[in-house]
This record gives sequence, C-alpha cells and structure tokens, in this order.
Amino acid sequence: MIKRNRTASMAESAIRLRNFIVDNPDLEQDELMQALKIGSQANLYSLLLGLSNDEEICVNGEFLVLNAGQRLTTGDIDDYLNDNPQSEKAAPRLAERLLYLYWCLHKAIPDGGLTFEAIMNIYIELFMDSTGQVPKAGALKRMIYRDMEEFERLKIWIDRSDTTKKYCLRDEYLPKLSAESAAAVYVSMLLYRDTLMDQATLCAKEQLEKAFFKRFPERSKLLKERIYVLGDTLANPKEFGDNLGKLIRAVGESFRIKISYINNEGEKSDRLLEPLGLVCKRNVWYLIAREVEKNEPRTFRVDQIMHLSVRDSEAFAYPPGFSLAEYIGCSWGVFNNDQIETVRLKFSPKVAFRVKNLHYHPSQKIAQECTDGSVILEFEVCGLLEMQNWIMQWGTEVEVLEPLSLREEILQTARNIINKYRAKNKRKTRRSY
Repeated sequence: MIKRNRTASMAESAIRLRNFIVDNPDLEQDELMQALKIGSQANLYSLLLGLSNDEEICVNGEFLVLNAGQRLTTGDIDDYLNDNPQSEKAAPRLAERLLYLYWCLHKAIPDGGLTFEAIMNIYIELFMDSTGQVPKAGALKRMIYRDMEEFERLKIWIDRSDTTKKYCLRDEYLPKLSAESAAAVYVSMLLYRDTLMDQATLCAKEQLEKAFFKRFPERSKLLKERIYVLGDTLANPKEFGDNLGKLIRAVGESFRIKISYINNEGEKSDRLLEPLGLVCKRNVWYLIAREVEKNEPRTFRVDQIMHLSVRDSEAFAYPPGFSLAEYIGCSWGVFNNDQIETVRLKFSPKVAFRVKNLHYHPSQKIAQECTDGSVILEFEVCGLLEMQNWIMQWGTEVEVLEPLSLREEILQTARNIINKYRAKNKRKTRRSY
C-alpha cells in the first residue's frame, strides 16, 4: 500500500476541519477535536492557523470555535504555541506553505489572482510569523516555484494571465448567496431576454441554474414561464454575439477596439477606438469612445456595431481627469451637444402620482403641486431633441411650459401629425364617393 503524501493529508485534514466549522459554528474545541479525531490541541491550532485568512470561519481574528465559552482568537493560538516548548516555532514546512498559499489564492479568485510580488509578500509574512528569519530573495523565489510545481503534482492547477501577470487557481468562483438572493439575481437576468445582454449573461444564467437549482431544476423552468418581461428587444439578438462582453472587458482593461459601425443614415464605416465607458439609457446601450489620435469623445449605439474585435496588445492611457458622469452631465439621454436649459412640464392629475414617484433625471424637482391635482416638474437639461421624443409619449397628459422653443417644437410636431392623418382621411373620403 502506498504511503499517503503528508502534504495532501494535511491539506485534506484542513479542508475537513474548515467544512466542519462552517456546518457547526461555535462548537467547543474539545468537541471539535473529538468529532474529527484530532489528536492534540497543538495539531488543531496548527491547522486553524493555516485557515486564518478564510473569512467564513475566522472573522476579524476570531475563529468560529469556542474555548471555554469564548471565541478562539489568532492571538490565543500564538500565545499557546509560544508557551508550549513542544510547539516551538520552526520554519514553515511544505504542507503549511501550500495550505497557506492555497487559501490566499482562493480568496483572490474574484480579483483575478495574485501577482508574484504579492505571493512573495505572503511567504515573507509566513516566515516572519514562524521563525522571524526570511530566506534570501533568490532562494525564496525558487521555493515558490517549487511549491507551485507541487500543486500540479497534487492536481491543483494554477494559471498565469498573460495580460495581468497574476497567478490564479483554476477554480470557478461564485459568491455566497441565499436561496432568495440567488432567485432574485436569476430573475434579473431574465430581464435581458432578447436584448444585448442576453448572450452576455447566458453563461451566468446556466451557471446559476447548475449551482442553485441543481436539486430542483424545474424551478428555473417555472421562473422562465411565470415571469414575463415586456419592452423593446432586438429582432436578432444572437447576431450581436458577445459584443457587449468584449466591450466591458475593453473598457475595464483600457484596450483599443476595432469596430464596423452603421450610423442612423445607414452609412457604414470602420473605426479604431479607445473605449472610455458604457452607458445604458432606457434599456439602450451606448459606447462613449474617442477615435485614435483624436481627443473628442463620441457616442455610438452598441446595437449598431456590426463587428467588434478587441486589440489585447494595444492598451491605451485612459485620459486623466475624464469622468463619464461629468461627460454625460445634464444630458437627457446620452448626447450633450447643445446648451443646458430649464425645462418646466405640467403633468395632468391623471399621471401626477406616477411622475412624482419616478425619477427621470438627476436634476428633477417638483416645482409646484397645483390645486387641481396636476404637478409641475422642473429639469436642468441639454439634449432637448431626445427629451422631445419622451414628452410626446405622454400625449395630452403633459404640457410644456418652458422653454418656448421646446413648446413650439412640440406644437409643430403635433401639427405635422394632424396634417398627416387629415390628408389620409381626405383621400379616403374621396375614394368612397
């Protein structure tokens, strides 16, 4: 029979201890040792120290383990090991180093892993806590590389990113969620059905189904059937593939992108852009970007990008001082190419309650509540062309009080609509004779 590897055995014991504490928090240490057949207090404390960075079982230096009714702390363990000659500190052995590094890497999964410099600091900290003597830099580097090779022999894989240069465990990461929170997150993704976010969230939806509905797969099916979302959607969402996901990565990592774009007039063009941010306005996504060698940011509708490629090798310097919030500023939508004006709108009593309880713009305020139940809202905005389209949706339930130019634009649009229908009615009347 092959003798068990001591490193694997210690790691296995630590994982078993960790999972037991998660399932049985605040158990007396004697009961814990008895349940897991841990032979001595020193062995228990050695394992716990290796888990001290795991926030599920050690919060602010306190373990979810009791000693005489009080939570055991990392300080208690240090004091015990210092006071017991048989527990005299020695240089951290391979098993201890691997266990400590594993939990540090696991904790760093959401951040994309750890740089080699960060791993060096982890080892320095480990040696300082044990003997107070740290190997020379060259010896320490060689030790780290050997330890990571040992991980591979234990079938624990560590990947190194070519872009971030970080080392990361090849583990899937999901945050801890309650059943109710998981269901709410899942349903929020259903809102993106047949939109730009549909394909981008497809993988996440599938992972949530596997993780949270594994025992009851019919629940995800029922949620899809019993929650229906209405709104503007794309005719062919799959055509856009993972464009939004690529854009999010390019924005987050400051990579240049090459796009094929079609504007509102149907004109096609290829552009090399530096993406500065993404804006979602009333379920429509916009890219704010500047063309290479040009300083002026421009706005592009994401659903008008026909093809997109990320230039991973072409990182750009994000413009210092640029703020997406300030760029959008007082715009009603996403275009801010005209002056800011005060807009006053009077909403009828029929819709007053609704408009008072919804926030349409950061500058919105209630200017007056009238005795007949109507309400006047005031805005400080630019982009009145976009605002005009929104105002028209309210029909006769709203009146533009100011500015006069916007009031006249609405009036002219209303006249054009009347003339269009009146002309059609006249032709129809003549044909009926």
